[in-house]
Amino acid sequence: MALPLSSPKYQPVSASGSGDNPIVSAVTGKKIRVLHYVVSASGSVNWKWKSGASTDLTGLSYGVANTNLSAVSPAGLFETAAGQPLNLNLSAAVAVGGHVTYCEVG
Repeated sequence: MALPLSSPKYQPVSASGSGDNPIVSAVTGKKIRVLHYVVSASGSVNWKWKSGASTDLTGLSYGVANTNLSAVSPAGLFETAAGQPLNLNLSAAVAVGGHVTYCEVG
C-alpha cells in the first residue's frame, strides 16, 4: 500500500556551518521524502544528507568549488524517519547553496 504524499514543496539550501545544517524542519508524524536536489559549494567540502542528528541518508558527496551536484527521482531519492528534520552535514565551514524539492509522507 502506497503512503499518501503531499504536494511537492520547495526549500532553498543555504548552509555554511561545519556539521549538521537544518534544511527542512521536522513535521510531527511525517517523513520528508526528497524528490530532487541541487547543491553547489563555494569551496572544497564534503556533504551528506541526514535524518535528524544521527541517521545518514546518503554517503559522502565530494564538492569542489563552483560545481553543482544534482539528483532527481519522481519516486524519491531518500527520506527521513517520521518526525525528523532533513539536515545537510558539511565536513567544513564552507558556503553551500541550492534547493530541494520534497513531499511529506505520512
